[in-house]
Amino acid sequence: MTEGPCGYYPERATRNHMLSDENHEFSVSQITRILNKGYRRFGPDYYRTFCRGCNECTPYRVLAGEFKPNRAFRRVLGRNQKAVVQWSQPKASQEKFELYVRYQLARHKDFGDDPLLVVRQNLAVAMIRQMYMNPQSSLELTVSENGRVLAFATFDATDDSLSAVYSVFEPEMPERSLGTLNVLLAIQKVKDLGLQYLNLGLYLEKHPKMSYKANFGPAEVYEGFSWKTKH
Repeated sequence: MTEGPCGYYPERATRNHMLSDENHEFSVSQITRILNKGYRRFGPDYYRTFCRGCNECTPYRVLAGEFKPNRAFRRVLGRNQKAVVQWSQPKASQEKFELYVRYQLARHKDFGDDPLLVVRQNLAVAMIRQMYMNPQSSLELTVSENGRVLAFATFDATDDSLSAVYSVFEPEMPERSLGTLNVLLAIQKVKDLGLQYLNLGLYLEKHPKMSYKANFGPAEVYEGFSWKTKH
C-alpha cells in the first residue's frame, strides 16, 4: 500500500494498492484482468484506491454497444466533422507537448512559484510517464484540423475494452467540446474493434472535473469487488 495526499481532494489522504510492470511484460490478458478488477494504469504502475473513510473514486465503464449519442453529442460530432481522426501507436511530438503544456496550465493552474522553464521541464517528464510509457497494445487517438493537433489521448487496448489512460485537448477552443469528442470517438473505436467497454477511469460523482462521466451511458461502476449497472 502507498499513502499520500489525494489528487482530487487535497485535504484528504489517499491509499492505493500498487502493481508494477516496469518492463511492460504483462500480457494483454493479464492487463485485462487487472483493469477489470478496478485498477488504473499510470506509466508502468497499476493502482487501485483503498482509502480510509472515503469511497468516492469509482471505476466507470461505458457499455459501448448500447451507447447512442443524444442530441448534444450529435452536435459535438457535427461541429467537428471536418477534423481528421487518426488511431496509431502512441508517439510523442513537440506539437503534442506544447498542447499538453497549454492544457495543464489551463486546467491545473496551481504550479506554485516555479519559473515557467521548471514547470515545462516537470511537465515534459509527466507527459512521457503519463502517456508514453505504455504496453505494446496501447493506442493513441489524434484529432487534427488544417494540419494542427487539436486533441490526443492514450488508451490501453485489452481483450474486452479500450481503457482511457489520459486525454488532452486544446483549452482555447471550448466551443468545440474536444474532451467530449475524444470520448465519443473512443466509444466508436470500441465498437469498430468489436469490444464491449470504454473504461473511462475513476468517476467521482461530486467532483466538478470528474462527474461528467455520468453523461456517457449506459454504464457500469465497480463497487465492492464487482461491476454493477449504474442507475
